[in-house]
Formats: sequence, C-alpha cells, structure tokens
Amino acid sequence: MFSSLKQKQELQLGSLFVVLTIICFLGTASQLLTHLQEATFPFILWWILKTFVSTTVLWVPIAIGANQHQKQFNRQITVLALWIVGAITFTWAKFTTQPVTTTAQPSPELYVVQQVFITWFICSGFYLFAYPLQKICHRWSTVTRRHWLIGFSFIFLLINLISGYDAFGFHRGTSLIWFIYLFALGDWLANDRQWLKKWSNIRYFFLTVISLLFAALITWLNMNHVNYSPHNDLTPNTHYLLGINPYQPFLLFTCLIMTAWLLRGQEGNHGDQLFSIMGILLLNLLGLPMLFTPLLLPQTSWQTIIILGITITVIFSAIMILINFLGNKINWQLNYWDLLQKLKHFSKHYWPVLLTYLILWGITLASFAILWNGEFTMIEWMLTERPKIITVNVLIGFAIALILMSITNRWWLSSGLTVILYLAWLSASVLKIAARNEPIIPTDISTLMAPGEMLGMVNKWIIAFTLVTVAIALAASWQAEKCYGKNCRFNPATRIIIAALSCAYLFSFNFANHSNSIIYKQLQNIDDTPYFYSQLRGAKMNGTLLQFANNIDVHVMSKPTGYSPTTMARLENHYMKVGAEINQNRTHNSVGNQNLVFVLSESYADPAKIPGMKISGNPIPYLHQLKKQTTSGLMLSSGYGGGTANMEYQALTSLSMANFSPTLPTPYSQLVPYQKRTFTINNLFNYSIGIHPFTANLYNRKTVYKKFGFNKFYHFDGGDKLTYTSKIHNSPRVSDDSAYKEVTLNLKRHPHGKFIQLATMQNHMPYEPTYYAKNNYHVSGKGFNTPKQKAQIETYIQGIHYTDQALKDWIHQLDELKQPTTVVWYGDHLPGIYHGLPMGKYGTQLHETDYFIYSNAAARKLNHNRLTWQHQLVGPNNFAAMALAQMDVKVSPYYALMTEIAEKVPATSLPTNGTAKNNSAHQGGIDFVNAQGKHVKLTAKQKKLFHDYQLVQYDLTAGHHYLLKNSFLKQIAK
Repeated sequence: MFSSLKQKQELQLGSLFVVLTIICFLGTASQLLTHLQEATFPFILWWILKTFVSTTVLWVPIAIGANQHQKQFNRQITVLALWIVGAITFTWAKFTTQPVTTTAQPSPELYVVQQVFITWFICSGFYLFAYPLQKICHRWSTVTRRHWLIGFSFIFLLINLISGYDAFGFHRGTSLIWFIYLFALGDWLANDRQWLKKWSNIRYFFLTVISLLFAALITWLNMNHVNYSPHNDLTPNTHYLLGINPYQPFLLFTCLIMTAWLLRGQEGNHGDQLFSIMGILLLNLLGLPMLFTPLLLPQTSWQTIIILGITITVIFSAIMILINFLGNKINWQLNYWDLLQKLKHFSKHYWPVLLTYLILWGITLASFAILWNGEFTMIEWMLTERPKIITVNVLIGFAIALILMSITNRWWLSSGLTVILYLAWLSASVLKIAARNEPIIPTDISTLMAPGEMLGMVNKWIIAFTLVTVAIALAASWQAEKCYGKNCRFNPATRIIIAALSCAYLFSFNFANHSNSIIYKQLQNIDDTPYFYSQLRGAKMNGTLLQFANNIDVHVMSKPTGYSPTTMARLENHYMKVGAEINQNRTHNSVGNQNLVFVLSESYADPAKIPGMKISGNPIPYLHQLKKQTTSGLMLSSGYGGGTANMEYQALTSLSMANFSPTLPTPYSQLVPYQKRTFTINNLFNYSIGIHPFTANLYNRKTVYKKFGFNKFYHFDGGDKLTYTSKIHNSPRVSDDSAYKEVTLNLKRHPHGKFIQLATMQNHMPYEPTYYAKNNYHVSGKGFNTPKQKAQIETYIQGIHYTDQALKDWIHQLDELKQPTTVVWYGDHLPGIYHGLPMGKYGTQLHETDYFIYSNAAARKLNHNRLTWQHQLVGPNNFAAMALAQMDVKVSPYYALMTEIAEKVPATSLPTNGTAKNNSAHQGGIDFVNAQGKHVKLTAKQKKLFHDYQLVQYDLTAGHHYLLKNSFLKQIAK
C-alpha cells in the first residue's frame, strides 16, 4: 500500500502527533469549565498532561531549527496568517505569559498553557525566517557550534540545578534569548548527524528513559498544591507550583536526546520538516485557550499595544544585527575537550570537596524537613522554588570547611569537623525551638559563657550519645584522611585565597541589613525575608544558618552626638525643672485608683479618607460623633498594611521607631527580650493586664509582656484564658465586641488603678467576601483595580461598621463604671488593600489612622472634664503623655520630656513614602508631619528638643542606662 518505508514512518509519526494533539486539546479546552465547576481532572491526568505540554513547548523551537529544507517557504501563507492572528491575540491579551486568576486562588489548570501562546507566536516567526537565521548560524563551523553549545548548555544546567538562578537572561523560558538558544541547538543537531551516530540506539533509549523520568518527577513536584499558614491561620497562603516550566534542565535534556535520536537516522530525507510543521500545528491547538484570556484580563490601551510591538521589533532587530556582526568579525573558538580534561582532572583529585558539598546540601534539606515537620509539599516547595536559599545555607557551612582546610590542609578532617559542627548546630536549634519556639540567633551566643547551666537543661543520655557520635565521626574522618587525603591538598597560595574569600563571604553578613550593601541586595534577589517578628517562620523559610546570619547585622541605634554621663545628668536636671513647671497645673501625684486602657484597634482607619474613593454611606457614624466630643484626631502610623507591634511598642514606651537603626525593624523581637530592664506606661500602675484574642507567638509577645511587667496576659496559647471569644457570622476572628467585654470584665475586678493593653483582631486581614452575611457598603472610584480587590474593601468596611457598633455599646458600659477610666483608642495602620494609589503621592494619607482619648463619667468628674489636644495629628509615641495630661496626673522628668515632644514637635514617623518593613531592614530616615498633613522641617528649638529625645532613647535602649532609674522615670518632678 505504501511506496516506501519512509512514508510509513512519516504516517506513523503524524498519527502519533494527531493523537497527542487531540488529548492535549481536550485537556486544555476543559480549563474554562473548571472555572465554573468544582471538579477537576484527576491528579495523574494533570501530571501527564503538564509533562507533555512542557516537553512540546521546549521541543518545537528545536524542531524548527533542525528543519534544513525551508528555503522554499512551504505553507507560508497559512503560517503568516496564523502569525498575524497570534500577534493580535497576544497584544489583546496583554501579557499572557503570566498565569490568569479569576478567583481568590490561582487556577492550576491555567498554568498548563502559561508559556504555550508565546511559544506559538515566536515559533511561527522562526518558521517563517528560519532560512536567514540558519545562514547566520552557519557562519561558524559545525564543530565550533558543537563545542560552544555543549559548554554553554552544561554551564546552564549546572547553575540551574545547583542554585536555581536565572542564567543568561532566559527568564523562566519566555525570553527571546531562550528561543534563539533552542533554535540554535536544533540547527546544530541537524548538521552534526555523524557525531550523533557515535552512540548506539540502546544508549539513546536508556538516556531518554532516565531523563524523561527525572523530567516527569520534577514536573510532578512542581504541580503540587502547597498550602501553609505562616501566621497560625492568620493569613493562609496557597500556591500552585508551575507545572509548565520549560526552564527545567531535565526537560531540556530529554528534548535534546529525543531529537538527536530521531535525527541520526533521518539524513537525506525531509522528516525533520514534518517535525516543525506538526509542531506548529500542535502549538496552535495548545494555544487556543489563550484566545479567551482577554475575557479574564484587564483591557489594554492601544498605546501599550503600539509600544509593545515597537519594542519587540527593535529588540529582535538589534539581536540579529549583533549576531551578524559577531559572526563576521570575531573568530569564536573553544577548546571543549581541553576543558573537559581539566574538569576530569579536578574531579579525580578533588572529589572529596564535591562530596562534602553534597553532604552539606543533604543535611540542609533534611533540616528543612525537620523545620516543616516532614510536610512533603513544603519540602518540595523549598527544593523547587527556593533552591537559592538552600544554596546560601550550604555555602555558609562550606565556607567554614574551606577555612578549616586553609588552616589544616587536611580536607577529610576539615569536612568531618564541619559536618559535626553543622549537625550539632541543628540539634541545638531543634532543642531551642522545642523549648522556646525560636531558633538560635546571635544573642544566644552569650549563653556559651555558662556552659554548665546550658548543658544542665539537656538530657544526659543525649549528651552521652552526642559525645560518642562526635568521637566516631572524628575517627572516621582521620581514617579517611590517611587513606584518601594525600591527593586532596592545596598549595599555600590557594589556601590563602580560599581563606580570604571564605572569610569575606561570612563577614559580608555583617552588612546583611544595610540597604545599600551588595550582600543585602543579593539576599533580596533570592527572596530572603528575615521575618524578624517571627524568628521561627524565618528559620522555616530561610534555614537556620541564614536566619542566624540575618540577625547578625542588628544595630539598635546610632549614638547621638554629645552622649556622655555629664550630658545625661544635665538632661535629668533640666527635665526635672520642666516637669515641676508642668506639675503646677496638675492635681494628682500619681495615677492612684484611676484606670487607663490602651486599645490598639487592628487595621482601623476611616476609609472615607482614601483619596478618590467613594463609599455608599457612613459605616462609622458613632466614631465621628465621639471624636467631636473628646480628645481626638489622626495618628501618623509608621507602617502600611503591617507593623502592628511597632505601634504598640511606641505607645507603651513613648519611644519612636524613627530613632532606631534601620536594622532594627521590630523591637519586640530584636530588642526587648534582651534588655535587662524596660520602662513602659503600665509601670506607673498597681496592676497591668494584656489582652490579645489570638496567638501570642507572633512578635514574641509572651516574653515582651513579661519583660514589661504585665501581671496577666490573656491569649490563646496557654496562660490566662479569655472569657469572651464570640465571632461575627463566618469571620474567623474574635469580634471587637467580645474584646471590649473582656476589658470591662477585668476593669471590674480588683485591684483598681490598673492598666490594660488590648490589641484587637476582628479587622485583621484577609477580608473574604464570605465573612459576613451581607455587605451593606459599596465603593467606587480609586483604591482598587479588580473586582476581587473591591470586594475585599467592602468586606473590610462592613467589619469596621461592626466595630463602630461595638464601640458605642462599650463606651456606654464604661460610663456606668464607678472607677475613673480613661481610654486611648487608636488604629495601628491602614489595611494593605488599597491598590493603585502611589505611595509617593499619597503616602501621608495612607499612614493616617483615627484615634481618641476618652474619659468616662467618673474620670471626667474627678479630673474636672479635662481635655488636651483637639483634632491634632500625633504619633503613637505621644499617647502616654497625652493620657497623663487628660488624667490630670503629675509627671516625672521622663514624661515631662515626652509632654514637651507631644506639644512642640510635629508627628514623627518613619518615611511615609514606603510600606511597612517589619519583615526586614528598611531605608531609615525620619518624617515630620504637621497638623495639616504637610511634611515640615524642624526649627532650631525643635531640633534641640528632639536631640534631647534621641539622647534619652539611646540611653534607655542601647547606651549605658544613666537614666534607667526611678528618679527619672517614675518619681514626680518637684
């Protein structure tokens, strides 16, 4: 029936492509249905589909490059028409290389075709212009191209496998450079068939199977669903790892082996042309679902389309011109075999070095498994999505091994000691996490000064087992050194160089939090986030070694000019006199039986103040009414969308975040636990209580509240048990109404004259539309870009409406109390849900929250209805002094200074042109904002007063504590 075996082969190959095309088309066409239905394809089918699509996306550019018979443009009109349609669709769909989301969580199905459309678009162009491109490639000999491409590919694969870096600008498999590279590989394979025939079919078969298994395994790992809760169910994160990533090395290797295997027997025929034609048609079908993306993405302006088209044309032309120039002017030669021999020589003599690196890598991966409690999806996430973080941890240990090697010139001994130290480090980290829910950080090094006390907390059998293990490991290292160590020696010059480089690498972490340093920028590039507010989470995300290194570069505060015992004694005398003047107009010598309540209302800020956004109604009428009747105004927050504990710290201590070093973004975690003594407003009262209806592990609150001298702390992690924990509808947070009832209950208890610190939770992110039975408020205008963001804002507004109702009831309850009670109530920061508003333009408005200071009926009667500041912009560090003024309480020298700061210095904050940086170091700097919301500079008198403030803050936190005594902090000035 068939004229030749060749026709049979081509028909079989074509039939195979048709079958695979039908399968792939049915799978990708089902995407739109999965948006409407809950059911999805079984896991195994998605795995097979994603592996097939990934391989196809990689293979088609190679096949086009391998087609050497395109001078006469077959199917030119058809492909050109497809290209025009593709160009229009591509620009219309904006950037279709990004995954499309239509719900709160990403769609795993749409990841399947993430790169298909852009591959189809570019490969259509390659097919049209393959002949001139191949002419450019053929300016170099086949042998030269072989050496360069093999060497280039080896380096790419090695870099990607070891660290996951985006080498050579390939940009995850979507850049033009990547496609040119694949095209060049195909062209070389088609012209080097005699070299390809050196391997037998059996060898090709086994290489293909092994490579395909690894590629499928990686694709399977990358498509898994990762779900973890970084804040103890506060903000659950869900990730669908990429299952269509042609940047994966084993996928590339699979495609190259399969193409080489097919081409080695096709010399003299046109089978390779069939590959490229069928590949283009296959990509057309794979790309069909992307035709629907304009329905799911925001519309793109014609200006953007024109600019995009011009940019692509210019870049493509420039690359072609550059390649043509280099091909004519430069003689590219690479002694590939000589390089290979050098690699073999290095491996033969220094394989113990490579073995040590692999051992350290394995121990590091095992440490992540321990930190994540063996959760497979989280381990694979670290392995596939955060390999750079793993590499940094390994390099820290490897640098220690190199330093020991430079000293001893005995690699087995050096590596053995390093492995022992690393395992001991991990064991100590696990023990500390079990005891204190925190990994080892630099401040723990001081415990080494008391080894007996530390070892006394460890089981004796563990100590004995550790000593035996260390002895065995040292003996094994010494024996290996005698047997295999002679060939692994470094000359003196090499030892000096590796010691210098290793020490420089480790020493560079001293600048890890300096925003202008190279190490800081590199750590940012690999997504290192220290999470200072939760050191355990930082260890889980970054590894124990890197998290330790993140905490090395922590500097509390720069020493102000003039700091000395004499200067501080002068300041104490001066503010003793200032306090005496203030106290002439105050009645009470102490707080006595008065109560003071600080209420940090989570993420509370009037949404009506958001620039350009309109609300259908007033969700907080009671707050607006209350603010007209008492001390009130706006608070200048130091954060946006985060940094709660920082506002709490400033309110309690009266110290400003703006005065601290940028390397100290979270005092609760980085400073307070290590201070010998602290001073806060609650120290003036007979009894103090902390209330936080959530976990107390975040921000180290358990330790902090104990250090601050709180007598009780009500929370969900043991300790004192909360009485009121009701929630609103489907919201996962304890309601503000319950939180206020908890405060009232404790106010009624003895003794009186107490301080209560409440941090609410009701309005904390996220803001799911399903939280409340009905959202009665709707927004329009600016502040959101998508329907999802709009829904989040409306849910948030409904939440603060419930807060307003609860506040009204609570104030009524307070007025019925016989105990004089004053309340400082403030929002800590705006929620991070207002998108599309540039922080550089609206920074001040996006950092202004509401506050008021209210005295109940008993307190108003006792203090003669005293009010302080009305409708002013203040900082959280001003609240304690303002509260004492409203309570008519005389002040100590310390609060005399704070009263002067509150009255005479504009509101102080970190720069408001950025967002909260409590996860990592920030740029630093100080903003001063007046009552009109304008940034101002201090006058000469204000500068002197603020310098006094900085001197006192430095002395109490980082200095010699000359003023850390009751005569300055607590005793009234006379």
